[in-house]
Amino acid sequence: MPQQPWTILVNGREFSAPATHEADRLWVATETLPSLLGWQVKDATLCRPDRCIPLASLADAIRGDEVDLPALAAQLNMPAAKATAHRVLSLAESPELQASTLRDDTAPNFELADLSGRVHQLADYRGRKVLLVVWASWCGCREDLPDWQAQHSALSDFGLTVITVSQDSRAADAAPFIEAASPEHPSLLDPNHIVSHLYGLINVPTAIWIDEAGRIARPPRVEHASNRFAFAHGLDCAPHLASLRRWAETGETDFSPDEARLHTMPASFAEQQARANHALAWHLYQLGATEEATEHWQAAIELSPHDWTIRRGSMWLRGENPFGTEFAEAWMEWENAGRPDYAKLAAARSR
Repeated sequence: MPQQPWTILVNGREFSAPATHEADRLWVATETLPSLLGWQVKDATLCRPDRCIPLASLADAIRGDEVDLPALAAQLNMPAAKATAHRVLSLAESPELQASTLRDDTAPNFELADLSGRVHQLADYRGRKVLLVVWASWCGCREDLPDWQAQHSALSDFGLTVITVSQDSRAADAAPFIEAASPEHPSLLDPNHIVSHLYGLINVPTAIWIDEAGRIARPPRVEHASNRFAFAHGLDCAPHLASLRRWAETGETDFSPDEARLHTMPASFAEQQARANHALAWHLYQLGATEEATEHWQAAIELSPHDWTIRRGSMWLRGENPFGTEFAEAWMEWENAGRPDYAKLAAARSR
């Protein structure tokens, strides 16, 4: 069969590659693997910097200078979702590799633009402490942006930079709140949820501390910059803000490096599968295939019902109200499940 251009989504990032589709197989040139997945074929092995796999063990996925991408993903335990009619394959990182990365020494780098189009990389702020805050317009935490700017202003001279990242799929939803806050800190747009993919985020607002060397000093936790909605969520922002100031001024953290790794929540395969479906759904939505997009969002919600970045974050796009009845029903499900959060899930999964 002739090759056709396919869109390959990997952890929310979009690539294009010529591919041959045969039944459940999707053959791409092995030379595309470094850009797509970070692997390359050399000396009869498939390698990345920290690991090599003998090609003989992947015989069913390799023919000549081509590789069957879904079969390879299965071998690597990478969840996949496919929309054949639109020639799109979505892959998410294997939970094992993601957990290893998050528990490694370096926080995953990302590259995102602000409202003006200026591109920022997390690595640009190496040498400074970073408070990474993920928020969204579909959450009351949108009102915290001026307060996060106040933290940036108060602590910048101590070497701390606040970076806020919107998880809104549509930039227009985030823009009014960013503009109203007049941020002097990097306030970035992440329509493809790349930061959620990289850090395994399931809620907003989520705060992560990253030290001067680019290491995660405090793992993801839900944190607010004010108590204006504490009557609803029951969280007090004061302890976190006091710890943040102490860290900025003295370098003292809530967690030792070993504790930070121990208290980092590893993703489950179902959560990663949900992210693959979510990325595919957003891509299909942008193509105008809204019914198919909704099917993949529903699949993602069934796989990971307490991932608010997916369930609540897609409500606008699925014709639901993230501040209305649908949200209230999802909240009650979360309450009845014991309010699972990063700390509870990390503890349960480390047993």
